[in-house]
Amino acid sequence: MSEFKYACPVCGQHIKCDSSHSGSVMECPTCFQKITVPPAPATDDPKFILTGTTAGKRRFPAAPVTPGPAAPPAKGSLVAGTTFVFLLCAAVAALFVFRGMIFESAPAGTNAVNTANPLGAPSNPAPGNPTAAALGYRVDAGEVVFVFEPAAFGVDIAADAPVHVAGNFNRWLDASDGTIHPAPAWQMQRVADHRYELHKQLADFHQRPQWEFKFVVNLNQWIEIPETALNRTAGQPVNLTLTIPDKAGGVPN
Repeated sequence: MSEFKYACPVCGQHIKCDSSHSGSVMECPTCFQKITVPPAPATDDPKFILTGTTAGKRRFPAAPVTPGPAAPPAKGSLVAGTTFVFLLCAAVAALFVFRGMIFESAPAGTNAVNTANPLGAPSNPAPGNPTAAALGYRVDAGEVVFVFEPAAFGVDIAADAPVHVAGNFNRWLDASDGTIHPAPAWQMQRVADHRYELHKQLADFHQRPQWEFKFVVNLNQWIEIPETALNRTAGQPVNLTLTIPDKAGGVPN
């Protein structure tokens, strides 16, 4: 694996990336635009900078145009064109203002972004599966209690392994460069031999009715979601959803 740089197609910010992340989606640290990482260049020249592609868009070659005499624009077309430009500018301005809520997702390499279900609505359990249940949290007496039991997720971890909660409420532990940074406020406590918990105030999550999250072990192991989890998100990759009873103010710490 080797590193290379590419440029954001919106603001031109140069972003360093490992070649293994080619084709994945990352977020520009400057303008927060979601970018599809281009293929690694064939040359090692550091001055050779590729440009990423806005996520969800594909580039198509323009059709050849036969030159000919230009007709004067009709008056109605000029008015329609002006209106279109005005609406387009308004849409871009709205996108910039609300970019934090539109593009709030996990960084590339975490396998925690859910593009098929951005609202995080829990999918239905498999028919005839009585073991399906909501995993990862409970709401209790004004608190959100995150709960991680390794056996319920089909993993076995060391007793001294640190476990963190990462989600769009804490910008996935700020792993914009693919590296998870220690976050004491989001590290879980070992309350039993095979159980970890983290208590947060319910009021801190009332900004949205639902959030997406995952558990991270040793700051590098993103725990996969079992199929029996009732609060799985639809599509790939899969996250857990946290559903908040009401919406009265507050932003997660």
